[in-house]
Amino acid sequence: MKTPEPFPSPDPFPDDELRLDRMLRESSQTYIDDAGFTGRILGALPPSRRRADYRRAILLLGATALGCGCVALAGGSDLVAFLSAMVERLAAWSMLPVPGLSAAFTVGVLACWALALAAGWWAWMRAR
Repeated sequence: MKTPEPFPSPDPFPDDELRLDRMLRESSQTYIDDAGFTGRILGALPPSRRRADYRRAILLLGATALGCGCVALAGGSDLVAFLSAMVERLAAWSMLPVPGLSAAFTVGVLACWALALAAGWWAWMRAR
């Protein structure tokens, strides 16, 4: 009588997996006939998401433009006055000399630019 294992085996079919692995390694064929299974599965897959990605970007840009328009209409002249005052304050503040800030700002902008380009390139390569 065989004693039961204290823990179940993580692989319930070790012999089948070994046989399949050996068959795939020893086979000189590059394709194993699956009676059209691969074609049926590929035919049942949903369409590419590229169209959906473009629609999502257009929807997001449209919603942003609509939101900005609503804020501009609702804010009216008070919004224009507030923004003008903020621009004047920023202009006055930017005239104050800060030693080393110009170089640090330039390096920071260049680093952000390089990161944005790298992220864009990575996303483009991943989408291909």
